[in-house]
Amino acid sequence: MVNQGILKDTTFHSVIAEYSILRPEAERHKRKITEELLLTALIDAFSILVIFLLMNFSSTGDIIYLEKGMELPKAAKSDVLDLNPVIKIDQGKIFLENKEVNVDELTAALIDLKTKYKEIHPGKEAPVALTIQGDRRLKYEFLNGIVLASSQAGYSDIKFAVVMK
Repeated sequence: MVNQGILKDTTFHSVIAEYSILRPEAERHKRKITEELLLTALIDAFSILVIFLLMNFSSTGDIIYLEKGMELPKAAKSDVLDLNPVIKIDQGKIFLENKEVNVDELTAALIDLKTKYKEIHPGKEAPVALTIQGDRRLKYEFLNGIVLASSQAGYSDIKFAVVMK
């Protein structure tokens, strides 16, 4: 009676019966379960890695490195930085594109940077935008000298690297 009804399917084809160690075909199913588990863990780890890389990727191509102890000014409104020449002010020293320059030489170095751009990209106008990265505790007089030197070199669009509030 059990062999001909619904009970036959449930008793002889249950999950426990299929994975029994008494049946030889149970080994085949055990391997399948472990392969699925390993693949699931691998997919989870890969997904976490992809999400991490997407969150930390800078699509603008411009990465600003902050020195230890440097605090950027806070701003209520900001925009994404474009790829422009960067003037970095760190501990009283001025760096133009990671090369140290003196305040007196800054205008000449910026003009030289424009001429090099025109040589590399013939037929294109040199950019007029510039990014200044400096600590929020900089003195106005020091920063004003850098802004004046930049405007004398022909950079009219001066932006400051800031942190959103």
